[in-house]
Amino acid sequence: MMYATLERAKAHLNMDHDEDDQLITAYIKAASGAVKNYLKSASPYEVERDSNDDPVLDSNGAPEYVRDSSGDKVIRFEVEAAVLLMVGHLYKDRDENADSAFEQSYLPKPVTALLYPLRDPALA
Repeated sequence: MMYATLERAKAHLNMDHDEDDQLITAYIKAASGAVKNYLKSASPYEVERDSNDDPVLDSNGAPEYVRDSSGDKVIRFEVEAAVLLMVGHLYKDRDENADSAFEQSYLPKPVTALLYPLRDPALA
């Protein structure tokens, strides 16, 4: 499960060579997993909306998702951006955490800012 493509990540990193493709792919997978864990049960996919901006539901009451031309669910923009930010952090600071971007057990603040409104709240 990857919430961003290698091509998008390389564009985000302003990279035009293929030398680090395996590394970047690993970072995309790791960042996607971290985002999925943060979102808990919230969906990373774009929900279809009607003319009143309400979610479109199927006959069982489940949301209908926007699909691309190949029929795959479309990833929410906020989710893809969060993954790309994480990939940038992981690629830039491979060996250290020089600017303290990562607090132990927490995502970087810009990533959290994008994802927090989408997250299902924890129940006590």
